[in-house]
Amino acid sequence: MTVVLLHGLGRTRRSMARLAARIAAAGYRVETLGYPSRRLGIAACAEHLRPAITAIRHRAGGPIVLVGHSMGGLVARHLATPDPDLAAGIVMLGTPNRGSEAADIVSASRLGRAVFGPAIHDLRVDASGAIPVPACPMAVVAGTQVLIPFFRRRIPRPHDGLVSLERAQLGAGERWRAVPAHHTWLMDHPDTAAMVLDALTAWLPPPDRAC
Repeated sequence: MTVVLLHGLGRTRRSMARLAARIAAAGYRVETLGYPSRRLGIAACAEHLRPAITAIRHRAGGPIVLVGHSMGGLVARHLATPDPDLAAGIVMLGTPNRGSEAADIVSASRLGRAVFGPAIHDLRVDASGAIPVPACPMAVVAGTQVLIPFFRRRIPRPHDGLVSLERAQLGAGERWRAVPAHHTWLMDHPDTAAMVLDALTAWLPPPDRAC
């Protein structure tokens, strides 16, 4: 089976390289995709990726697992919702499933909107209800450490600097783990990799039988 990694807003596929290496070392096939996160809204990002996702699923011969960092988790939710057979599961890392107070602040600024593009509106707290919830199993990893406390007075603790534990929780019966890491490099923390691998073990055949 195949695991597809999706980066967050303003990042590139290279940001997921360390996690990709850990998943590959466990015996799974890994694909890391890039997309224009600062030029499109979240739903449009998903549609931009859909041909590549469809091709990967065809090569895999069955459902895939989507792993998204931050906004990438919301893109994954959009991808998996229309086709219940697409994903065996979704793992979301630092994803603002119920919106982000930081996005509320940034989207109110003309500079913020110019830098981050239309997706910043989709990340707001009051926009979170528009993100679809797929039927597949899901897991969430949330950070509890802050690298730069820029939003410390606007985000309820504990949080990772951009997303609080409260806002990361989807409340749809997902697997859950808090990790002592900050948002920017949450995907690189060993506890994050362990959670991803635990989910893969639950959702996919053992790697020696994976397709």
